[in-house]
Amino acid sequence: MQKSPSLKIILTEWYRIMKSKRLILPINRIVRECRDVNTYFFSHQLEAKPGQFVMVTDYEGGEKPFSLADSTTAEFAITVKRVGQFTSRLFQKKAGEYLALRGPYGSSFFICPHRVLLVGGGYGTPPLYFLTRKLLEAGSEVIVVNGARSGDDLIFCEKFRALEVNYHNITQSGCLDRKGTAVDLARELMNTIKFDFIYAAGPEPMLKALQEIVKDTEYQFLMERYMKCAIGICGSCTMDPLGIRLCVEGPVLSRLQIEQLSEFGHYHRDATGARIYFNNGQGFHD
Repeated sequence: MQKSPSLKIILTEWYRIMKSKRLILPINRIVRECRDVNTYFFSHQLEAKPGQFVMVTDYEGGEKPFSLADSTTAEFAITVKRVGQFTSRLFQKKAGEYLALRGPYGSSFFICPHRVLLVGGGYGTPPLYFLTRKLLEAGSEVIVVNGARSGDDLIFCEKFRALEVNYHNITQSGCLDRKGTAVDLARELMNTIKFDFIYAAGPEPMLKALQEIVKDTEYQFLMERYMKCAIGICGSCTMDPLGIRLCVEGPVLSRLQIEQLSEFGHYHRDATGARIYFNNGQGFHD
């Protein structure tokens, strides 16, 4: 089992975050992806890597982590799903209004310069767009699977189509000629194409189902857990039994790490630390 961080490590991390500059930036523009998903752009060179995240606050209550949907020398972007009070307030924001951000934090995706498969599910897909751009810069051959419950939930379609990738849509409703899940389509592709690496981001039940069919292919998954501090001190995002702090050792985890996590695909924890078990894609308390 991974040891808890020492007092020296905790103090070092705390000192680092206290010295780090919180960015207070105006929203440059807002793009409506679908009814309950917006992408917010900020004009700033963040120097982030694919898979990393930022902490965001509006100073009206709370601070939340958001994966980076893109980051260039001119701007960066986060994609937000409206699910509660905090994100509902973000949906009331307009271009020109300010948000406070800190980061980037966490681990990033390994860039494999060969044939790769990217599997995205629902509003978990946006970080894979940032990754796709970097893979293409490295000369990778990229195949993307983008799945959602319905056509209304499918996001970033045109963004991916604008890149030089082999792009596929699929929905559970079958409204776009392909009925099924992202994992169903990934299985079809893996049965006919040999991939050197697999990347995925989306709901954890989807990631668990994908893990069961990857065979001997190396992979990295972008994981989500409740986060408070983003610097590994509070322990709210640790994962059983290794004690991995998802905000530091994650949120991008390797095959070796994921295969040792007993909670993966079974449960996560809420703000109180109570286990919430996955059940056919839904969560329920112990």
